[in-house]
Amino acid sequence: MKLTKCEQGHFYDGEKYPACPYCNTDLQADTAIVRTRTAAAPAETGTPEGPVTGWMVVLDGPARGRDLRLGVGRTFLGLDGAEGPVTLNPDAPLGARMATVVYDEAVSLFTLLPGSSQQLCYLAGEAVLEPQPLLAGQELKLGASTLRFVPLCGSAFHW
Repeated sequence: MKLTKCEQGHFYDGEKYPACPYCNTDLQADTAIVRTRTAAAPAETGTPEGPVTGWMVVLDGPARGRDLRLGVGRTFLGLDGAEGPVTLNPDAPLGARMATVVYDEAVSLFTLLPGSSQQLCYLAGEAVLEPQPLLAGQELKLGASTLRFVPLCGSAFHW
C-alpha cells in the first residue's frame, strides 16, 4: 500500500486510486479506475534439475497413468488444483508440499520424508511421520492418488 496525502489533507492508497477518492467521489464508483492487486500465483509445478534418478507413476486417481520425474537431492511432491499429484518447484509454498523424495547420490539411496502440508502422505498404508527408506515397487498415497516408486539409480546404476 502506498499511503498518499492529497492537497486537502486526506490520506488514501496511491496504488489503488490515481487521485484522492475523497475529493473526487466519482473515483470510488468507477471500478475501471480502481487498481486491485492480483493474488499470488499458485505453486508452479516443474521437473527436478539434473538427471532423472527415478519416477513415481500414478496408478490410481486424477492423473492415472502419468509419471513424475525424481531428481538428485530433494524432489517435492504435492497436488495440483485438480487433486492430481505433481512435482513442485523448490519455491513452492511449504503448505503445498505433501512429501519429499530424497536421492542421496553419495550412498545411492532413496528416502521418503514427510511433507510440511496439513495433509499426510502414506507409504504402504502407514502415515509417513519420519524419514523412511523408499524401495522399488513401494506404493505411496497422496490425497486420492496412489503412486508406485520406480527407481533408475541405485546399487546397479548411478550417474
